[in-house]
Order: sequence, then structure tokens, then C-alpha cells
Amino acid sequence: AGLEPRGCSAVLTGHRAQQLALIATQALSEGSAFLRNVILARLIGADEMGLAVMLALVIRIFEMAGEMALDRLLVQVGDRELSSVRKAVHWLQLTKGALLTAVAILLAAPICKSLNMALDPSIFALAALALLIRGASNFDFRERQRRGEYVPALVVEGGSALIAAIVCAPLAWALRDHSALAWVLLVQAGAFCVLSHLFSSSRYRLGINRALFARCLRYGGPITLNGALMFLALQGDRLVVSLFFPAAELARFALAAQLALLPALIGARFLLASELPRFARLAGQTEGFGEYHAALLYRVSLASLIGALGLGLGGNALIAWLYGDAYTVAPALLWLLAAGAGLRLIRAVPCTALMALERTQFLLFSNLPRLLTVALAFWAAAHGGGLTAIVAIAVCGEAISLFIALIAIGASGREETGRISSRVAEGI
Repeated sequence: AGLEPRGCSAVLTGHRAQQLALIATQALSEGSAFLRNVILARLIGADEMGLAVMLALVIRIFEMAGEMALDRLLVQVGDRELSSVRKAVHWLQLTKGALLTAVAILLAAPICKSLNMALDPSIFALAALALLIRGASNFDFRERQRRGEYVPALVVEGGSALIAAIVCAPLAWALRDHSALAWVLLVQAGAFCVLSHLFSSSRYRLGINRALFARCLRYGGPITLNGALMFLALQGDRLVVSLFFPAAELARFALAAQLALLPALIGARFLLASELPRFARLAGQTEGFGEYHAALLYRVSLASLIGALGLGLGGNALIAWLYGDAYTVAPALLWLLAAGAGLRLIRAVPCTALMALERTQFLLFSNLPRLLTVALAFWAAAHGGGLTAIVAIAVCGEAISLFIALIAIGASGREETGRISSRVAEGI
């Protein structure tokens, strides 16, 4: 009995360390990507940075086309089937990486020609090899999360992102064009693959059978579709700008948008991790859920307003300090980007509450207006609309999406309260 408190303390300390590793993985990955963009913007110039943004955007489209989250399946399967599923996941990831790379290389010339004649197809094909290299990784680091171990993911995901940021400076200094990003992507993919094998606790083996193949497709197919929708919602405006505006304009827009969205994305992830358990506990009670949701919504709205004001007033000074004077944008554009990011952060509150109520279908409904505004932005750009018009349309989409999410949480909350009250009455 005397040893029990120390044992419990050790368990809690280990749990906290793993949770800190989970947070550190996201912080290191996002921070390294941000630092990489700062280095590239400073060293290769606005025009070449625009081409680098196009390159990264199209490679990301190929990644999303094959993003089936099969490695996540390793966290969910039972112990008896884990070995066979592990082999199947590795085989499918390797096959998927090879197929995506082959398609990207075959389409390199027409894709580059349609986006910008200055975008080199050979550089695009070089960057596409990163898809194949990642596909050869050992996803044991993901499997170990089933035991609450997050340090391996920190080493593989965070470590590879940090290595890429470190090598970015000498590569950009030496090459001085968008090819630097292609090499950085290759270095990151290579580091990811090597680290995944070095820090694995299970052997890398390949294998597949028909039943597992069908199961993996059933699991990953809907995830691919949802990921594509989320990609369009998050990156659709950049895709529109890349099609209708010069490379330098795309660079300025993309860097300003990233700066505006970074606090919102980090804040949304923090809200999901910290508030989902509390909302889930309150969801089973007749009182308290709506009150807590309203209080949290007020606090987040206030923080979003302060953040939007700060970005609107000082954003260009921060952009000039980080990236250089060549990347500053029109004040109206900056204010709209700040407003859109603020609305997205506010929407994280009802979206987290909807997840706690298991009303996830409303999450898709709330994203649909944002997807529709991407199509409207494409139409506006095709008819001569400027960057300000495109972002204004996006802000309207964010506002409508927030309104739908709030309506959904109100209706779901009343339905849940009525259901619980009925159960209590039946018990009485």
C-alpha cells in the first residue's frame, strides 16, 4: 500500500508525458512548416515563392486523393488480427504511393502547363517521388498509439518536419528557385521513412488478402471523400488564386492566409482536445450543456475578435518582418482574412459540441456552404473578380457555416434534453 501512491504518480507522469508528446508533435510539425515558408519567402523571392506554393498545393492534392488513413486502422483493430492488418496496411500504403507517384509523373507536363508555364515539370516529377518514399514507411509509430505511446509519432512526424526546416535554408540559398521546395519535400519524406523504420518495435512486412483489402477500402473510402471535401474547404481559395492570378500574387495571398489561419487552426485543435471530454460529460445531463456551450462561445468569440483586430491592424507589419516587404497585401484583404479566420475559430465551439452529441452529420452540413463559396469564387475570378472579392465570398461562406452549426447545436441540444427527460420520467 505504501508503494501505491508512487506507482499512481508514475503512471500519471507517464500519461502527462505522452500527452505533451502529442501536443509537441502538432506544434513541431506546424511550426517547422511555418519556418520553412519564412525561409523560402526570404531567399527565393515572390515569383518563385508563388511557384513553390503551386507545387506544394498540387502535391497535396495527390496526397489527399490517396489519403485513406489506413495507418489509423492499426489503432482500432483487435489484437488477434493486428499482425495481418499491419501487413495489409504496409502493402496498401506502398502500392498507393507507387501509383500516385506514377500518375503524378505522367501528368506533370499538362499540370504545370495549365497552372504556370514557369513551373518546371521535371521539378514537379521530382517532388512527386516523396509520395513513393512515404508509402514505404513503417507505420508502427501509429500502431503504438493504441497503447497510449505518442513519443514515436513525435520522433517520426515532428522530427522529419524539423529536419526539413533545417535543410531548407542551405537548399534555398544554393538553388534560389522553387526547386528548393521539391528537394525539401524529398528530404522530409526520406527522414520520415528512415525514422519510422529506425524507431519501430515491429518488423516491416507486406501481405494482403481479399477480405482485408475490401475492409481497408470500406474504411478508407469515406475518409478519402471527407478529406477531399475538407481540403477544398481549406485550400479551395488558394487553388482558385493559383489558376487566375500571377505567381507573386499567389505567394502574397498564401502567406497572408497562412498567417491568419495558423492561430485559428491551433485554437480549434486545442478546443477539440480540451473541451470534447467536458461536453461529452455534460451531454448526458438535463442541464448545463447549453449554458456551458454559451459561455465557451462567448469567450472564444471575444478572443477571436481581439485576434482579428490585432491581425487587421498589425498584420502587414508582421508579414513584412517575417517574409519581407514584397509580401504585404492590401489592408482590405488582410481584414477579410482576419474575419474569416476568426469565424472559423468560433465555429470550432459548436462543432466540438456536435461531436460530443454524436451529431457528426451536421458537421458536413455546416461545411457545405463553405464548399459552395469556393465554386462561387471560381466564377468570380473567371469574370475578373480580384483577390478581395474572392476572400469576401469566403468570409460569407464562413459566416453561413457558423450560423448552420449554431442552429444545429441548438436543435440537437433540445432533442437531447427531451430524450433524457423522457428517460427520467419513464424511470419515475
